[in-house]
Amino acid sequence: MARERETAIRITSLNELLEIVGAIRAMAAVQMQQALGSLEAIRGYAEQIGEALSQAATLLPPAGVIEAAERPNKSGLVVFCAEHGLCGGFNEHPLRAAERATGGRLALIVVGTRGAQICRERGLSPDLVLPMATHCAGVTGAARRVAAELYRMFSERRIAGVEVVYAQHAGDQPAHIEQRRLLPLEMPVVQKTSTSLPPIINLRPQRLFDDMVSEYFFATLENAAMQSFFSENSTRFRTMEAAHQNIQNKSGELTKLMQRLRQESVTTEILELISGSAALASV
Repeated sequence: MARERETAIRITSLNELLEIVGAIRAMAAVQMQQALGSLEAIRGYAEQIGEALSQAATLLPPAGVIEAAERPNKSGLVVFCAEHGLCGGFNEHPLRAAERATGGRLALIVVGTRGAQICRERGLSPDLVLPMATHCAGVTGAARRVAAELYRMFSERRIAGVEVVYAQHAGDQPAHIEQRRLLPLEMPVVQKTSTSLPPIINLRPQRLFDDMVSEYFFATLENAAMQSFFSENSTRFRTMEAAHQNIQNKSGELTKLMQRLRQESVTTEILELISGSAALASV
């Protein structure tokens, strides 16, 4: 009976855990769907800003056109990770890439509290830790906080360039780690053509170009944040799906054990009754 009660308690605990895991899995699925819709909009916006930036570059005098720049001596490396756990090995992959890339000239900026904790466990010391969004609507705010800190580090001359590491959404395939240089811009020299009509503008070309650079920088940063957020929830969904299946299997095994224990208990009672009846008959 004691073993039967213990098995019943374990089955109850597993069923409660199954409900929790199922809820986390459902939340991750919702976040994935929302992030996927936002990714399309962000990607389209970034492409439009990129085209506008190229057009703005054609309006600059030859001395103002940006050429492909060398990697600066002091750069900030932004690594997008997760704010919370229960996402399998999601944080390990971008941090491994950051570990390979970091050096004396890179200031490490980790976005995500859980990622920063794992980063310290791996022997890396982040120069700055920022919170990552825990829901889709907060991704833009997280990107703005990162941009604000980067602008502050630029103004303090702590960094002269920015690189970003994040998990890139790859459709049905597992996410892969992307590492991009955001600043200085990797733009080719744009040649002016006499056949195309210049756009009508209300700002000085240099002011327009600088504004486009700032907007393109943020759009690219927001895309990286949303890509990471989608990949994080995709990993969390798969992790919870596997946990859900394992708990179901374990619960099924314990249910069968419970049934066997009950059958053995019934069989024991029947044997005891038979033995008692035989003992009485022999008296």
